[in-house]
Amino acid sequence: MKYTQFTIKTTTKDADLVSVLLMDVGICDVQIENNVQLTDEELNQMYADFKKELPEDDGSCDVIFYREEETPEEGRLFRQKLTDLLKEAPDIYGIDPVTFECKDTDSADWENNWKEYFKPFRVDQILIAPTWEAIPDSTDVLENKGSVDQTEELSDPEIIIRIDPGMAFGTGTHETTRLCLRGLAQYIQKGDRVLDLGCGSGILGIGSIKLGAASVTSVDIDEQAVKVAIENYEVNQVPAEQSTFYIGDVVSDEDLKTQILQDGTYDVVAVNILAEVIAQMLPTLDQYLKTGGILIMSGILQEKEELIRSGIKANLSLELIDVVPDGDWVRVTARKK
Repeated sequence: MKYTQFTIKTTTKDADLVSVLLMDVGICDVQIENNVQLTDEELNQMYADFKKELPEDDGSCDVIFYREEETPEEGRLFRQKLTDLLKEAPDIYGIDPVTFECKDTDSADWENNWKEYFKPFRVDQILIAPTWEAIPDSTDVLENKGSVDQTEELSDPEIIIRIDPGMAFGTGTHETTRLCLRGLAQYIQKGDRVLDLGCGSGILGIGSIKLGAASVTSVDIDEQAVKVAIENYEVNQVPAEQSTFYIGDVVSDEDLKTQILQDGTYDVVAVNILAEVIAQMLPTLDQYLKTGGILIMSGILQEKEELIRSGIKANLSLELIDVVPDGDWVRVTARKK
């Protein structure tokens, strides 16, 4: 599908007003880009674990929107309406003068260009390969070890996971997913029941099944993520009876908790989200575990490790087993007493 991207050059102080004015020409959804750093409070509200490095804020701002490509005449008329609107705005509304630029783009570019960077790789004896790539010879694969990716001769993988993450998190290349995969390989026993909270692309659940789990229950707050996970389970030929999927927030939805536990508690629970979210969940995560069950937590920056340690200590049903680092991130593992 063809689109035209419009970028309005304005200022941070006028960006909201410009966004409202665009409604006069039928534009209701915009993207605002500036160099204003988020506050700690805003980051916490978004569950963001790190600040994006931005250049010095000079007050400039881009308001961006997209329109589906039309006939040349319709496109010309829209540009003229937009030009007239923005030309009058400084006098009528007191904003600084603005300009705009536009360029044609293709939605396929957004959806597919990134795929050239996602290549098959190894995490120990697990080979992870995108669905659009052929399974390579062992000697051609990068082993994703952590600090440095190395090419070396490897034996044939014990497990192969095919993934198309779509719009969901979880290719396996990120440290947090890699940490979880290694944790699952360490603790899963044949026949275990596994709960994957924040399932994303489904990579951890699929890995669990291939490591010997009898079944996986997957939960994500994002409907699109669950859709992607279901598709990836099918690609990996996981039998339907071994997988259950739910959409919702286990922190606030009591009915969802009841559904998740309708068949009993779990041997292993994997939570790969963000530290603040995990901290919110820790007071109740033990409820999903059998006695002796394992809780694997990742998505935790090293500087947030103490937050999770404190949460485990406050939950008298849990005990800390280990903390494993990988780059700037850690995996924290606990057991239900």
